[in-house]
Amino acid sequence: MAVYKIFAEKDTTLYSDYGTLNSGMDPILELTKNTSLLYPSQSSAARFLLKFADDDISEVVSNYIGTASFSSSIKLYLANSTGLPTDYSIEVFPVSGVWDMGTGRFGDSPIPTNGASWLYTKSGKTVPWALANFSAGVTASYTSINSGGGTWYTGYKSTQDFGIYTNKDVNIDVSSAVKAFVSSSISNQGFLVKISGSLEFNEAYNFTLNYFGRDTNTVYPPVLEFKWDDSKYSISGSSVTGVGSQDVRIALANNKGEFNQDEIHRFRLNVRDLIPTRTYATSSIYTTQKYLPSSSYYSIKDVKSDITVVEFDNKYTKISADLQGNYFDVYMYGLEPERYYKILIKTVISGSTLIFDDQYFFKVTE
Repeated sequence: MAVYKIFAEKDTTLYSDYGTLNSGMDPILELTKNTSLLYPSQSSAARFLLKFADDDISEVVSNYIGTASFSSSIKLYLANSTGLPTDYSIEVFPVSGVWDMGTGRFGDSPIPTNGASWLYTKSGKTVPWALANFSAGVTASYTSINSGGGTWYTGYKSTQDFGIYTNKDVNIDVSSAVKAFVSSSISNQGFLVKISGSLEFNEAYNFTLNYFGRDTNTVYPPVLEFKWDDSKYSISGSSVTGVGSQDVRIALANNKGEFNQDEIHRFRLNVRDLIPTRTYATSSIYTTQKYLPSSSYYSIKDVKSDITVVEFDNKYTKISADLQGNYFDVYMYGLEPERYYKILIKTVISGSTLIFDDQYFFKVTE
């Protein structure tokens, strides 16, 4: 199993009603569809850009994933929303064209123009977004009076659908785009995130979706999450046997309690039966190591917020095993520093799914 997260290096929201406004330092990223303040008979929209550093992507692929198959997902956490339609979709495209994040904020006076905006890619209202004569595989989308809003590659579209009862956080697979970055098929200029075209300028709707940006002071900045399966379950020749029942005791054998953000730590599990089979022996049977089944997984929660930061996954958070017992590796880089986390263990024994939450705490430091 392996889960590795990297944080966005830059982001900014683009507002169709404020063509030159830069909001690169805002802690919130907006997706909106409202009545235009400038053109009351028309609609206005907000989209946003975010980019993850080439060096960070290269490091995880080259140093950790290698040739293994992997998936990549952008995760965005909802700050608040208003007026949402019953059903809507969010689209993500890789950006075509270099853009500056800028240092502006929405509401600043005079209006900051030192970065990307609806009309321009650069500071000082220079280098406008292309409106026609696009490169092969590139397009844009806008209304006649709100031209601009970025350009993107059409061949790597990712979509997530939302319903009235679904979780409104974004968790959208962008594997095809990331693999294109890695192979240099397209240049990594980040991603453009927008409401689906059928709703974005639909005058029948007014709604707002606000997500935490990279400059948030919360623990919910945007992340690009990599997942790949590096689990191994190799116990041939081991004297350790599997657990005998659902009455199991699990402990972390080597939790030192505090880890640097750059560490990769292999947690090992001490596993034993709570009610071992009676036998004659010269040592305590309660110290006998056991194996969890191969259908065992881990999860990580932020202690204070109780938010799950690494979900149980039947493929990507599998617990491994070798001749010493069960283990799994945790990449601390994608966890917010100066926070406490806890590990949960899930296993399937005799057809029953068991989850162990025995206060396995640790802290990540800078």
